[in-house]
Amino acid sequence: MDTFDDSEYPAEFLSKYDQLECLANSHGTETFLVKQKDSEQLFVAKFYDKNLFTFVHESNILKSLCHSGLPAFADEFENDMMVCIVRKYIEGKPLIQYMMENNLKNEEIINISIQLCDILSYIHSQEKPVIHRDIKPQNIIVKDDGKIVLIDFDISRVYNSEADTDTQFFGTKEYAPPEQYGFSQTDCRTDIYSFGVLLRFMLTGIEKENPNIHAYKPLERIVRKCTAFDPKKRFNNAETVKKALLAANPKSQRVRKTLIAICSVAVIALCLFGGIKWYQYVNYNPFTEGTIPAVLTDEERVLDAVSYMSNKYNTNLFDDTETYADIGFVKTILTDIYGYNRDYVYAMPEEGVPHESENNFLPWGMGDEQYVPRDVMVYIAVKIYWVDKVSDYSSLKDDNGYYPGVRVAVAFAEEKEILTGVGRPEDITKGEVAILLANADRVYESTKK
Repeated sequence: MDTFDDSEYPAEFLSKYDQLECLANSHGTETFLVKQKDSEQLFVAKFYDKNLFTFVHESNILKSLCHSGLPAFADEFENDMMVCIVRKYIEGKPLIQYMMENNLKNEEIINISIQLCDILSYIHSQEKPVIHRDIKPQNIIVKDDGKIVLIDFDISRVYNSEADTDTQFFGTKEYAPPEQYGFSQTDCRTDIYSFGVLLRFMLTGIEKENPNIHAYKPLERIVRKCTAFDPKKRFNNAETVKKALLAANPKSQRVRKTLIAICSVAVIALCLFGGIKWYQYVNYNPFTEGTIPAVLTDEERVLDAVSYMSNKYNTNLFDDTETYADIGFVKTILTDIYGYNRDYVYAMPEEGVPHESENNFLPWGMGDEQYVPRDVMVYIAVKIYWVDKVSDYSSLKDDNGYYPGVRVAVAFAEEKEILTGVGRPEDITKGEVAILLANADRVYESTKK
């Protein structure tokens, strides 16, 4: 049926609420803006025809969730013909309308996307993860203060780890991943796919990929990974998407480029030496005993390093190779792979000039969320295998302001070709961290023979 006769509504609902406006009307459902009698408080009531909907998940899901980015459950009514779910009304505009009225800049798109990541992280982190399955502009409300709310949980499902596939397809075709058509069971990466399509829509105004339309490249890369056909090639969770978005923020990019420029001045004296090493690199024989593979492509080099670390240390920490590494990730490596004492790894240095200390591994107070520049990771790798190298500054001829332990570690790493495969000095990925550690491990093992 397309509409419901008034006599079919649950009597308890009619006695408690007044219907003000029909917001939506589709096959088997009808949505109203309603007002509680003797009150000015507004709600949204959605009715489901029992002939078409044998079971409605939305009420159970909304009852179990409590988040500022989600609609709050209010009431539930039922009779022989229909089920009615009432939630609190969200004052704001659907994202589709908000986009039509505003020319979204990259910063605002990232802000909206990060908020959505926080909401998805919350619903996916439940004891039984909730999969929304219909993320699209019409289901996101932008409030007057810029905060967003994700609505419409009527086709959501609770993840069942024992199920192979979903039984039927619901949702919006343009935003649905392949597994939602029955190829496999939908899980948290289903929402990651829809998120990627939504991000593309905010950037370009279209849902489908068009090679003739280009957007801000850091965000394009995020879209491509989110919308990979194979769920295993997507971001594993919304938190990793959020980290990628933070790194892609134009403001962060500008700060990063400024830091790169400053670092470039500090290492300019090494460039001539680096040219010699590059010549040695391209003529490197990868088959000499104890050497580091040097004729691999970048992707092959990452896979080689991840495989080496995984096989030797039985770890999957580096599997998400494209995500930027942060200090928290490095601390986990130190404790979980190399067995350092947690208090030593997480200890903050004493106040004053950074210096080596037996009380703390890092000589600087870097926050766990701070991304790791290459030279800092080189210092860490060298300190793991050759701790005496980072405290001997006798080879330094001057003081350029950069922490001497890093300078001697970089020089040592260049000499031993530990930098092979990681040429850029800025923030590095987990895959590049694996390369540096695998290179250092191989050099260290070769010196023990």
